[in-house]
Amino acid sequence: MEQTLTAALLPEIDLYCERETAAWLDEPLGLASNGAFLVAAWVSARSGARPHTASVLWLIALLAAIGIGSALFHATATRWALLMDVIPIQLFILSALILLMRTQLSLSIRLTATLVIVFVGLSALLPSHWLNGSAGYLPAWVALATITWLSQQGNARRWLLRATLLFPVSLTFRTLDLPVCDALPFGTHFLWHLCNAAVLWMVIEAVKISSCSANQPEKLHTQIPFTHNLQNNPHPVERKHS
Repeated sequence: MEQTLTAALLPEIDLYCERETAAWLDEPLGLASNGAFLVAAWVSARSGARPHTASVLWLIALLAAIGIGSALFHATATRWALLMDVIPIQLFILSALILLMRTQLSLSIRLTATLVIVFVGLSALLPSHWLNGSAGYLPAWVALATITWLSQQGNARRWLLRATLLFPVSLTFRTLDLPVCDALPFGTHFLWHLCNAAVLWMVIEAVKISSCSANQPEKLHTQIPFTHNLQNNPHPVERKHS
């Protein structure tokens, strides 16, 4: 038990260029840049004319959790904080993909579940050390690009296209963190945080639009009886008063 607790508290040193010691708060830029996720969550929560759906609120909550968890990890560099960093990220990726496949592409539940299983399997097969640990995000980018390509023209697709174009830039900053460490002692990982916060915000904006569009047919369906009555009775019935 004591060894397990000790292992959980041991610092994960040398993951990023900026960290040089095992001391807490040794990654000031990595810590501070996580504020971008909280700002993105705040902006996303306040934007939009309609009340947010439960799915959108879930993504916003996960976005905020990513900022908090990542900040804890870059502040403490401990294994327990690493879990608080990784888990919200993975939940956001899976949730966003499911919502986009269901609302933006109108895929069935069975097909969506199948594609998610394939996505998780492919992600697990990629070696974790490739591209300085960034290879695990490549399936997410491919999935995002595919959904964007298959989407119909509209505002949601424009948001997805922006996210698709920015995501590889974000991954580049994450990948180059250690290779450029000699030239840039503070690294480039903090730029990954800034760009990725924007990417996730764009994805949420796309989900907002696609969720509203997916609910629109149901709203129209509920209006059919009323419309049908108006067509059959173009003039209101006049009541006679005695």
